[in-house]
Amino acid sequence: MRKIIGGAIAALALAAVLAVPKSSAAAGTTLPTSAPTKSIPLSHTIKNVSGHVVASFTFSLTPKADNPASVGGSTSMTNIASMDTWANANKKEAKADCSLPLQNLYFNKVGNYTFTIAEESSSDELNFPHDSTNKYDIFFQVTNKLDGNNEPTGELLVSLLDEMYSYKDDAKVPLNAKFDSVANYTFVSLEGKVTGAGADAEKYFKYKVDFEGVPEGNTLTITGQDSEVEYDGEIIQTAATQNPADGDVIVYLKHGQTVTIGDYAKDNVTARELPQGVSYTITKADSDDGYDATLDNTETTTVSKTVASVGSDEFATNNVTLAGNSKDATVNTGVFAASWPFLLAVFVGAGGFIIFRRLSRAS
Repeated sequence: MRKIIGGAIAALALAAVLAVPKSSAAAGTTLPTSAPTKSIPLSHTIKNVSGHVVASFTFSLTPKADNPASVGGSTSMTNIASMDTWANANKKEAKADCSLPLQNLYFNKVGNYTFTIAEESSSDELNFPHDSTNKYDIFFQVTNKLDGNNEPTGELLVSLLDEMYSYKDDAKVPLNAKFDSVANYTFVSLEGKVTGAGADAEKYFKYKVDFEGVPEGNTLTITGQDSEVEYDGEIIQTAATQNPADGDVIVYLKHGQTVTIGDYAKDNVTARELPQGVSYTITKADSDDGYDATLDNTETTTVSKTVASVGSDEFATNNVTLAGNSKDATVNTGVFAASWPFLLAVFVGAGGFIIFRRLSRAS
């Protein structure tokens, strides 16, 4: 009986081995060494940025849940594109590149596999947010390797299709995953207001702006001020751009003018030039000119702020400064006003003398 039971078990085991599909590979397989594509090029472009840019972006490769089987090697691979470069001065863009390796993916079953490439994070989300609007799907075909008689050999062949699907474009595109975002850079402005009957609406007032935290090499565009001003008896040619690394940014402002620092617009390219977190101090340089100075309607010649993003609730308070100067009318009293007490005394004295003479004659 034991021999009969043992023979039955052996027969069942042999049947189980023979029942294993020849499409399965005992050892699994990766992309062949000769595969033309062993990695996917990745890139991230930051728009609306200038100067020296330092940032990095993380990408992931994740298998779809409905794939024929789990994939070995890695179920979620990542790579990082690091950027430490100068932005293109004309395009106002900076770009970082890397690639996502595929050679470690390990397949064990035939079928069609889909993986999704996405951008996961940024090292500076405040200024350079990651691109959450776009993803890509890449596709693998895993088939049996056939022998000369077109019979499965038990080995697998893995191939990567030469196109990927772009969620953003809603179409098949070449194997090149491109991501982009717009920098949350901003700008500041000063609005000039002159009041008072004794004020000169054509007078220029000088302001110094000291920035802290502007990236190395960032040149700030200045718009809104006159190209030539008369200040303190001199004719001055104002600067269209200034680098905070060279010292305080200087602007000249008169009544009704708004001077903007860090807002760039040229040839269909619009960009901001001040990152979030930058602090700055505005100081009126000509505080002894006889005008009462205010900044944001407060009697002071200095104010300090931290920039906020364009469109935020804090923008009007943090990025816009009302520079006020007022002077009352000066009454020109002349010689009479200056000596009227003496003249009054003389007049009263003379009148008294005349009255005294008349009284003396009458007596």
